Amino acid sequence: MTVVALAVIAVAADLGARSWATGRVAQQLRQTYGLDADPRVSVGGGSFLWQAARGRFDDVTVTVDDYATGSLTLQDVRVRLPEVDVPRSVLTGGTGTVDLSGGTLRAQVPFAALARQASVGPLDVELTRAGDAVRASTSVRVFGLGVDLAVTGRPVLDGADVRLEPVSAQLAGASVPLGRAEQLLRAAGYDGLVFPLTGVPAQVRLEDLQVVDSGVVVSGTVLPSAVDVR
Repeated sequence: MTVVALAVIAVAADLGARSWATGRVAQQLRQTYGLDADPRVSVGGGSFLWQAARGRFDDVTVTVDDYATGSLTLQDVRVRLPEVDVPRSVLTGGTGTVDLSGGTLRAQVPFAALARQASVGPLDVELTRAGDAVRASTSVRVFGLGVDLAVTGRPVLDGADVRLEPVSAQLAGASVPLGRAEQLLRAAGYDGLVFPLTGVPAQVRLEDLQVVDSGVVVSGTVLPSAVDVR
């Protein structure tokens, strides 16, 4: 019974310390990045107290439901950090610098948010999924009349931008050569199907993109960095 009681106390202490520390980190991240709510922070790697004693935590995951970066909103943002060094001063409630060894990021960009990033001038662009491609629909002027134009393209990452590589086009529901579609877009003041991902933190390097029903999922690498805890 004594052994069981001690085990229960140890587990309770471990859970209590984990809850307090992750809650403090969540509050700091909310303040640092201007989040609307505290993110969810989880720590793997076994015993929390053991990791705290050595000042290093393994497999830390931070999840943010919505991250607004200016006019762009990222959803379901998940950052996974395999190793985080935390000084004892922070663990005891003081200030200090938390060192992040780097990690990975995954986030979803809704089609509506992505379309708002386009430099389209007077054009109103709507994006929808077309299998593994994206269909960009808008209205252009042909002989003074508004005509529906749709361009389907393969989305690729171009630095911090999502660029559509056109594969087909339709004007008023009929197939037209890509050259004709591009000519109409340029005449409307829109040079290229490029959608900037503005506001993505500088320490993030986007590397991959996948089309889903509601938008695109981007993933990449988080560079090593440090976070000041006050």
